Amino acid sequence: MSQEKSKSIHARINPVVFWGSAILCVLLYAPMLIFGKELQPYVATILKAITYRMDWLWLLFALGCVVFSLWLAFGRYGNVKLGGKDDKPEFSDFSWISMMFTGGVGAGLVYWSMAEPIFYLKFPPFWNEPFSAQAAQFSIAYGIFHWGVTAWSIFVPGAIAFAYMIHVRKKPFFYPSYACRGILGDRVDGWLGKAIDIFVIIGLVGGLGTTLGTVIPMMSAVSADMLGIADSMTLKVAVSLVVAAVFTYSAYSGINSGIKKLSELNSWLCMGLLGFVMLVGPTLFMLSFYVDSLGVLATNFLRMSLYTDPITKSGFPQDWTVFYWAWWAAWAMYFGLFVARISKGRTIRNVIVNMMVVTTIGCSLFFLVFGTYAVDLLLNQGIALDKTLADAGAAGMISQVLHTLPLTQIVIPYFLLVMLIFQATTIDSNAYIISMIACKEVRNDQESPRWTRLFWCVLLAVIGVAIMMVGGLSVVQLSSVATSVPIIVIIIILSLSLLKMLKEDFGGESKVQVVDYPEED
Repeated sequence: MSQEKSKSIHARINPVVFWGSAILCVLLYAPMLIFGKELQPYVATILKAITYRMDWLWLLFALGCVVFSLWLAFGRYGNVKLGGKDDKPEFSDFSWISMMFTGGVGAGLVYWSMAEPIFYLKFPPFWNEPFSAQAAQFSIAYGIFHWGVTAWSIFVPGAIAFAYMIHVRKKPFFYPSYACRGILGDRVDGWLGKAIDIFVIIGLVGGLGTTLGTVIPMMSAVSADMLGIADSMTLKVAVSLVVAAVFTYSAYSGINSGIKKLSELNSWLCMGLLGFVMLVGPTLFMLSFYVDSLGVLATNFLRMSLYTDPITKSGFPQDWTVFYWAWWAAWAMYFGLFVARISKGRTIRNVIVNMMVVTTIGCSLFFLVFGTYAVDLLLNQGIALDKTLADAGAAGMISQVLHTLPLTQIVIPYFLLVMLIFQATTIDSNAYIISMIACKEVRNDQESPRWTRLFWCVLLAVIGVAIMMVGGLSVVQLSSVATSVPIIVIIIILSLSLLKMLKEDFGGESKVQVVDYPEED
């Protein structure tokens, strides 16, 4: 690499990956803008075919990620440092965990922490009666399960493989195909590598589509109630534009100027919102219900992990658990690269424990507060959230929940602000990473070109509107499920490549391990 090129602050794009993935995304989502609700029956058919026929694969894959992550963290390679001998963490623990948490879950966590428990009460797992005590026991436990250890373990193979490649082996390549080199060899330099990178970007866009398709309608419904106007498509588009403006500015500013600061702000705002609802709600009931739910989850973890219900075919594991594992897998490559980018100087064990434990605790707190509060309203206060869910959807139900809180004139605008920043912190980091994947190489002092970040932000906003044009939960779910199927294969290849690199560098050593590779020329 020439001296002049090395001084460039922006990396060069890979035209095939950048434009190839952009064109395919347009081809996939343009029909939604054109045909709208006419596509709903076809979407539902495709979604059912994928989730029901491949349920066993998703469940075994997710449980395998848990086993692999625990072995990696507490096995012989747990003390391997993701960096050179003198490398220190770039970010403080608070900034690092804030970016990890907000970049990994987004405002979808708030949406589902209120909606999921009511769905599970009305349509419970394991053949329980609706709204029974048995159904209630699983209503919070299943939410924590879907946002807990298993979910975050799906992120681990990519995160550690990318971090090892970038910070240990000093390879300035932020595209997933390069981390597959340990198994695929030089084939990643050809069409196969470009196909992997394009598939990953499409999967990321699909996962983001799911988030946008749930959160934007929720923000629109809450805004409409607050303003006393109709919740129209025009309002949804307006909300989309506001969210897009925030995450575009953040992604355009870069990781230190925009993403880091927005993530820290969002963490403090979330803690304020959770603390308020905890104080004004039935605090003792919420704490008791939460502890009981942890016990239910611990007791039934393996059963929930392998539950397919092949005899009665209730559809619960396919509609929920399979969907969730596919959704998390769709995010796995983005989040793996994002964690790799911010985790220089930390050990493999440190990264995995924080990914699987600290973030799980953070997610469970939302179910502790919002989930148990919603269940209390339905079961103990006699507020028919289930009827609102059926008539107005989850977005309308969440608006109803918010209106039961005191000081609504302050709380609801504050809630919308938290959702705005929460959503922005997720999408800005996604757009940032997608633009990095589409570059040829990105050195320590470089970022992707700003125009590429702007391009992906705009395209993601348009795709969110396209998904809302079709409407319905099935299209939101299909956005993740269909685009994430190839990601399973890529994650397996990444895991094997990581193991090969670790074995080559360290063999069977178990002490604190550091290897210093020279910087790539």
